[in-house]
Amino acid sequence: MPFVIQMPKLGHTMTEGTVLKWHKHEGEAVREGESILTVETDKAEVEVESPTAGMLARRIADEGEVVAVGGPLGEIQRDGESAVVSAPRATTATASNDAAVPRRTATSPLASAPAPRARVLASPRAKRLAAERGVDLARIAGSGDGGMVTEDDVRAFAASGERPHAVSAAAATTTMPGASAPVASLPPSDAVPAHREKLTRIQQAGARNLAKSWSEVPHFVQMVRVDMSRALDARRSLSAAGTRVSVTDIILMATVLALKENPRINASYSDGELLIYDRINLGVAVDTPDGLLVPVVHHADALDLASLSARLAALAERARNRQLKPTDLELATFTVSNLGAYGVENGTPVIFAPQAALMFVGSIHDEVLAVEGRAEVRPAMQIAIAYDHRAIDGAIASRFTTKVEAILEAADFLGVATAAGAVAYQRHRDVTIDAVGDTMRTQVNYLGRQWSLDGEDAVGPDPVSSFLGALGSCLLMSLRVAARARKIEVGRASVHAVANAKGHVKEIKVELKVETPADDERLHRLVEVAERGCHVRNLVREDVKVALEVSRF
Repeated sequence: MPFVIQMPKLGHTMTEGTVLKWHKHEGEAVREGESILTVETDKAEVEVESPTAGMLARRIADEGEVVAVGGPLGEIQRDGESAVVSAPRATTATASNDAAVPRRTATSPLASAPAPRARVLASPRAKRLAAERGVDLARIAGSGDGGMVTEDDVRAFAASGERPHAVSAAAATTTMPGASAPVASLPPSDAVPAHREKLTRIQQAGARNLAKSWSEVPHFVQMVRVDMSRALDARRSLSAAGTRVSVTDIILMATVLALKENPRINASYSDGELLIYDRINLGVAVDTPDGLLVPVVHHADALDLASLSARLAALAERARNRQLKPTDLELATFTVSNLGAYGVENGTPVIFAPQAALMFVGSIHDEVLAVEGRAEVRPAMQIAIAYDHRAIDGAIASRFTTKVEAILEAADFLGVATAAGAVAYQRHRDVTIDAVGDTMRTQVNYLGRQWSLDGEDAVGPDPVSSFLGALGSCLLMSLRVAARARKIEVGRASVHAVANAKGHVKEIKVELKVETPADDERLHRLVEVAERGCHVRNLVREDVKVALEVSRF
């Protein structure tokens, strides 16, 4: 007998699937392990591979049909077998739900009774549209299979100008409670352009889940503003050391650490009980061509930052390429939705039941924050966490909310010591200098970098030499900016800066060499602009003589 391909059970909660596309025609040879059709579950689109080699003898389920798990999809005739019909053709949900109408014969005692209203075969969309337009389906000749009335048939009939059937017209009016006259239920006018777009099974499942969550779960939301200064500094230091992580990776790692300390948040409510999960499976919202998907980083509590980043990157790539498996979308215990990349600052999240909480993350932008009694501009973001009030009270929730905030603001978990230690935040043009012992040496700290300055000229650059380096670098950068603005070609450029060897600085000599085809007049004007634009040059006291000489390579 032919081998029957059945709808596979691709997930723990899967009960049925939709045949999206057949990749093989009847009579076409198939290899074992070759993809023969794609089915869509509530969670993903999955290619079904042939379990055996042979020929596709029959496609039992058509594209677009919904088939229960274990139901027949098609038949493969293996080598040496003859074609035998072994499974009935799958039927659509509409056909399976319609009861058969018994035939009446002339001997029936009901033969003289008035004939009952004939059942009209129509698609669900046609029935819905007919109800909206007040059209009697019995008056429409169907153009679909077996005379089925389609949505297009209803539109054509309505556009023909025929008056709706009296019964349908009456049904289209309703009397509001307390009203003295019936109120017509007016359908949308054809004058308003519109089109219908069918949701995928994934989108339909998401819509059902969110509607159920919003109507059944008592939500409450807590919001905090997070100072992301140290986290961003640590990320830059990691990047400079060759470790690439995204802001989302950092947020997820902080979330995992906070969940470990607050296990009651990593939970679900069911029948008066709180189910607290022993493992953290982190759902992460990802934008894809098919809409928002939430792949799951399983066992996130067992991953370090690098592993978490790699796992998330792989899941996001598979999501965008439609290669997720149903198991990639299952068993999330907590979900994070980061819309900061789209510029959204804040939002009110909706929980993905049965999870007990969901965290929304907004964009990072400069804000004025109060820091130790003073106003400072720092990069900050807002997070909003929705909680299921049946399972989590405000006090328990606040401990988790503020823990996420504290972990991100400290950023210690990233393994990079910030230059200012555990107290002060550092930004550009913010340098901390510490004295080393009782010597003249100092330790300079800036954005996670450290270097020494020595007033005794023993080792390392002395402060004046360090300043001369900053002056020369600033001049060269200013020169490049001025040249680009004036469209002057500049090749190589270098600065040699020298100050008097001992004592207070009284004179600085700067030799600037430039490779450019510009004539001398244009070159000197360019240098004048560059010198005025150099902010380090403007720090030099007026009583210090600065001699600037310009030459060419």
